[in-house]
Amino acid sequence: MTLVSDFFRRDARAVSGFAFDAAQPERRFTVELLVDGLHIGAALADHASAPAKERGLGDGCCGFTFVVPETLLAHAKMVEARLANIGAPVGAPLLFGGETPAQAVAPSSHGFVEWSGGLRFTGWADSNDGAPPEIAILIDGERVATARAENWRHVDRPRPQAKFGFDVTLPDHLADGRVWTASFLVGRGIELEGSPVTFVAPPGGLEATLAKLDAPPGQRLTAQFFDRLMPGALPFSRYAGARENFAPAAPAPSEIFIGVLALDGEGVEATLESLETQTHRRWTCGVLPCAESALTFSPQDLADFLRDHAGGIAWFLFVAPGAALNADALARFAAAADAHPDASLIYADYEIGGWPVALPAFDYERMLEQAYFAPIFLIPRATVECAVARAKTLFRLANLTFDEKGAGEKTVHLPGPAMRMEGRLDDSGLLAQATSAHLRQRRIAAKVDPVASASAPRCRVQREGGGKVSILIPTRNRHDLLRACIDSILPATAGVHEIIVIDNDSSDPQTFRVLEQAAQKGVVVVRAPGPFNFSHINTLAAAKAEGDLLCFLNNDVVARDAHWLEEMASRLADETVGVVGAKLLWPSGVVQHGGVTLGVNFGCAHDFRDRIDRDPGYFGALEVARETSAVTAACMMTRKNLFLELGGFDALRFPINFNDVDYCLRVREKGLRVVFTPHAVLTHHESASRGKEDATSRFRRELWMLRHKWSEALAADPFYSPLLALSDPSYSALAWPPRSLAPRRNQIQPGVQPPPGY
Repeated sequence: MTLVSDFFRRDARAVSGFAFDAAQPERRFTVELLVDGLHIGAALADHASAPAKERGLGDGCCGFTFVVPETLLAHAKMVEARLANIGAPVGAPLLFGGETPAQAVAPSSHGFVEWSGGLRFTGWADSNDGAPPEIAILIDGERVATARAENWRHVDRPRPQAKFGFDVTLPDHLADGRVWTASFLVGRGIELEGSPVTFVAPPGGLEATLAKLDAPPGQRLTAQFFDRLMPGALPFSRYAGARENFAPAAPAPSEIFIGVLALDGEGVEATLESLETQTHRRWTCGVLPCAESALTFSPQDLADFLRDHAGGIAWFLFVAPGAALNADALARFAAAADAHPDASLIYADYEIGGWPVALPAFDYERMLEQAYFAPIFLIPRATVECAVARAKTLFRLANLTFDEKGAGEKTVHLPGPAMRMEGRLDDSGLLAQATSAHLRQRRIAAKVDPVASASAPRCRVQREGGGKVSILIPTRNRHDLLRACIDSILPATAGVHEIIVIDNDSSDPQTFRVLEQAAQKGVVVVRAPGPFNFSHINTLAAAKAEGDLLCFLNNDVVARDAHWLEEMASRLADETVGVVGAKLLWPSGVVQHGGVTLGVNFGCAHDFRDRIDRDPGYFGALEVARETSAVTAACMMTRKNLFLELGGFDALRFPINFNDVDYCLRVREKGLRVVFTPHAVLTHHESASRGKEDATSRFRRELWMLRHKWSEALAADPFYSPLLALSDPSYSALAWPPRSLAPRRNQIQPGVQPPPGY
């Protein structure tokens, strides 16, 4: 063995280094970390290392990083790295409590790149002049693509900050199933950390490639798993050129007769012309004149059409002014009505200005605040007859169906655009009126206010009610985080709600003082000794809480105002809601959590983590309350009786990670909704108290458990369109190829309980 190594401190929380065997370049060492002689952890030295690459050590992938709690380093005198089972030192020990050796300074990083699957790569880069930097991508010394880093990316070293992010898809000819290696350069040829990147992109995915080769089922099953881990993606800018590949399969012929009702206004001629091109010929059409304003009509005109021109017609399609139907639109709606004769409403995706609006399966909360499917939807005759007495706007027509409980379970979504518009619907005032009328019909007390938006009409719903909240904050040391957290949330409790701090074996005297001071302010301290198990200690404290509602809150979360708690509790005033999550920002102002999407890289991911605060998100999804399959327990509210009924978080299978996702999916199995609200905003210093651990064996074990228990749910998130890519970050690219475009309902695929030992 000829060991070449180095060891240095990256920042207040991390130490890094590399270990390379010059005699056996392919060898990868396991490195253990010791603090004052005490074993802290181990890691495989197989990460890309810029210092190793600069020294020409093999492929440069011999680096490692440990994230260590600051409290541990604060009292350390010496930190060292050694080869596991061998004992050979890696670099020089780091001395603390005095001057840090010069060689222990972390090398500067100019950016980072990672493969996101298929031909897609994401990362960030520094800029010398404050302008978005340009990234050059080379293969075999030849430039194959150029990307401008015009997005955002949160980077927490050496301090939390927003960096210029990029998202690039390489040319199609590289999707040939061969192994390629790409270099990513910024500025004057400076290579980004993580580069060069080796990748392979089979055309249309590995499973499709093997199917064409008539491969055995076993190989195709393996290929399907690979495609889930590394899904293909296309940038939205390439949608127009690939539009035909996103078209659903031709539907079966239908005998259903459809009454088409278009609202008069600019562009109605395009609607009428598109009807002449329909492959489904069984239709009649009426144009409802505008009444007081656009998107309004006279109920009498609707009644006249039903009486004089629509006798015996069972289904009616309503379309917004200027909507031009795709040639197969009526055929798709008719086929869906044949397949789902009990459907209460059927809606489809659409295009605005040539860009796809890929919608979720039925989302009641988003319907209230955005009426996202109002431009085109099909409803049965009975609902239209009710509209004569209750509706005079397109928005009220869209939500009228849901005046009756249970209608959402029978609502059907058709993935894939059925029509196109040049402009969006634009009347938040009418939407607010329609939402208010619907809630009154349901006898739900709520305040509804219109809100200006550049992406889609929207309003904000604030229900009345809620209940007493018990806020549960687990902690171990980190008095600075705990103090900031408690001080920030006290204004929201107003002496009505309860704060419980769960102390998990703190040893820091300053933390004890913070706990004593908090107790004097009415904060309850619950002792939960033993190894850190997030699920166990929260479930333990939940049983002792006095509130009707439980709010799980990380000690590294800071409230930005006093209204967040009321907003979250008001969502639970609706008996159909079981869990509520908040919008979380990193200290840099970049979004950390906007809900959770299932299936991303065959796991799950926080939505919109690449967006800056106040970004509306994809089609306004980040500015309205909406349903999602899961939310993070860094700030999550649920009912106490529901939490205890379900047994709390799963401390055996998900002690640290994915316990929140697992709980949310169990709540969804009970038929309750999980709601994300952007109207409650907090700052999250993610994993500041424990450090990031997404490379640890524990994380991998819990990820595999999530995949085993909820594999079917991961494959079909009802709130995420099959047209959107399942690579990270979500909502940032098109799926290539698209997943199933079959009609779907808002249903969760049930989980399976792996036996002990699996």
